[in-house]
Amino acid sequence: MTTILREAALLGLIAVLAVLPAQAAPRTAPAFSLELFDGRTLTLDSLRGSAVILLFWAPW
Repeated sequence: MTTILREAALLGLIAVLAVLPAQAAPRTAPAFSLELFDGRTLTLDSLRGSAVILLFWAPW
């Protein structure tokens, strides 16, 4: 029983240590602007404070 607990604890520790490097500090997005279909210009500053979903799509 102690062997199972020791192995479970070791596996849990490895899982935690594997996730830690993946949690990088959030970075701010670089300033950008783009032209919309109707000719208006959209900038990142105009979106600040709003929730934004970016969809990157490619027809590969």
